[in-house]
Amino acid sequence: MTKKKTKRKSKTESLLDEVNSRRIDLTPEQVDTIITERGLVFIDPLSDFGFKRLLGMERTKDITIHLLNTFMSDDTGVITDITFISSEQVGLLPGKKKVRLDIHCKTQNGDHIIIEMQRERQMFFVRRLRAYHSYSTISEVKIGDTVYATVPKVFSISFMEKDMPEFKGKSRFLWKVYPKDDDNEIFSKENVWYFVELCKFAAQLETLDLTDGKNHWLYMLTHVADISEDEVQRMDPVYQRFYEECRISNLNEMEKKEYVTSVLEYDDVRESMMCEREVGREEGREEGREEGRQEERRQLAVNMLSKGFDSAVIAEITSLSENEVLALVER
Repeated sequence: MTKKKTKRKSKTESLLDEVNSRRIDLTPEQVDTIITERGLVFIDPLSDFGFKRLLGMERTKDITIHLLNTFMSDDTGVITDITFISSEQVGLLPGKKKVRLDIHCKTQNGDHIIIEMQRERQMFFVRRLRAYHSYSTISEVKIGDTVYATVPKVFSISFMEKDMPEFKGKSRFLWKVYPKDDDNEIFSKENVWYFVELCKFAAQLETLDLTDGKNHWLYMLTHVADISEDEVQRMDPVYQRFYEECRISNLNEMEKKEYVTSVLEYDDVRESMMCEREVGREEGREEGREEGRQEERRQLAVNMLSKGFDSAVIAEITSLSENEVLALVER
């Protein structure tokens, strides 16, 4: 009797099993193994770790300011400085839900800006974003301020890796949403939502003008690992800075471990979601096949009825109930 051969797991896969089961904390050597095995050279800017490190830290706030001005200055005015605010907002009352933002900052004018990165579709994301705006708004209201003079303007920009149901069937990938009145006139510019659908950007990339600032930034966020050194040298200094900040070699050991762990966890979650989707698709296909078989039975029953067969006989032959057969009389 021969033993069944099993596929040998790579070092990365074995480490992922151990990380997920919480048996180990990655050592620097294991981190380096994963980086080498996967050929990782650049941080993925769309990862949770990468997004917050590249755009949510004091050392890179000049890069963040450039990105925000590129997308939002028509509404915010030119931003010259930002202050990062704690991304965790406590509930307004004891027992109320906390909210956790990806990046939260305040401009030199006191305006609040929320920056979000969403890799997967989130149920009620727009509602969640409304809650974020509300928390940011109320955070500046002082006791006794009856005229609400200190209520700040709140802007948000959300980079969505998947398309949004709200914009289904529309090809554009940059959206700016204002509150509007019955005449479709802008009612207020003090709460503005920006949405970027990165999947639609990717689908149109070959036709886009990358000298346009918005397109260039989206290209940097989604293709930094594919850009050549020669191409980088022809870019503006702010993009060169962003490119260099993306190098994994710039991370210390703790940051490397945090990044690698986040990559492994994301891949594991994504594989689980893909598996669930495939099971769902197969269930849907089986439901479709069963419906097709049921329709064939009904059609056979209709033909037999037209030839005068008794409903009980038809039910026995087609496996339909007699009530189902009788319901087909008027068909």
